Amino acid sequence: MLQHVLRTAASRLEKSASRERLVADNSILSLVSIEQDGCIRVASSGSITAAAAHFLGKNPLESILGATWSANRVLIDMSRTDFIDSAAIGWLIATAREFSRRGGRLAVHSVTPRVRQMLNLLKIGQLVPLLSDEESARRFINGNPPTLFAASA
Repeated sequence: MLQHVLRTAASRLEKSASRERLVADNSILSLVSIEQDGCIRVASSGSITAAAAHFLGKNPLESILGATWSANRVLIDMSRTDFIDSAAIGWLIATAREFSRRGGRLAVHSVTPRVRQMLNLLKIGQLVPLLSDEESARRFINGNPPTLFAASA
């Protein structure tokens, strides 16, 4: 399964060699790296909204990782995401559920304060693993206890 993801990602990287990084079809996610231990690093940037992402089609992660995306260990870096709307929140929840169903692991980390405030208000951390930084997220997807964001009082 991991080999399929590696082949798919390598093929897409070859096709976009002139670009600094591979960008998903919907331009909200980019593949950062596939680590030797099989951990896949993905980053989001800008605003994640229904208008930008077209969430009604296939999952944006499938666009960059292939059909078996939810069986992998994926870290999503949201340090450059300044806004998400309700469609993006729905996508995060559905994505976390799909990872759980397919045996993969997902961790969202480095969430900007504005986005984190909204996610905390809605208690999304109860459904989607939200970690403080990449190191905590990596520990989580490798099966170690997480350091989740605490909701602000």
